[in-house]
Amino acid sequence: MSITMIWAMASNGVIGKNNDMPWHLPLDFAYFKAETLGKKMLMGRKTWESLGGKPLKGRTSLILTRDHSFAPEGAEVVYSLEEALAEGRKEEELMVIGGAEIYSLMLPYADKLQVTRIYADIEGDTKFPEVDWSLWNEISSTQGIRNEQNPYDYRFFVYERRE
Repeated sequence: MSITMIWAMASNGVIGKNNDMPWHLPLDFAYFKAETLGKKMLMGRKTWESLGGKPLKGRTSLILTRDHSFAPEGAEVVYSLEEALAEGRKEEELMVIGGAEIYSLMLPYADKLQVTRIYADIEGDTKFPEVDWSLWNEISSTQGIRNEQNPYDYRFFVYERRE
């Protein structure tokens, strides 16, 4: 089993605003879809709600919440980090898709990071937790395409945890 965290982040560390992403990058959405398709995705309740409260097609949603009465249709629910890790062990790869609290909890267990770095300071109310980049090796980096629909300079990075 491996744990992969995937997110997009502005230069100033912002990952969200008002429980949404404060940018629109269709090519990053396409990358996210391609990387998560056919996999189990771990997320928090707020992230689930930001996705419309319904599962994304072709993926299994695993929601980590403290609310024991939360039972959404079309998703699996766990109530602790230990349960989330146990569910993840059943998968070849568990994709961690947010939000900030879930990223903080899962970062020490992650094997791989997939980061879209957006080269702009964007206003927001949620930042990605601090990462000790000395623990990670960059294994690939691909320039994103800036155009009318994708108005920022951005790059896709993949990191693996150092041995």
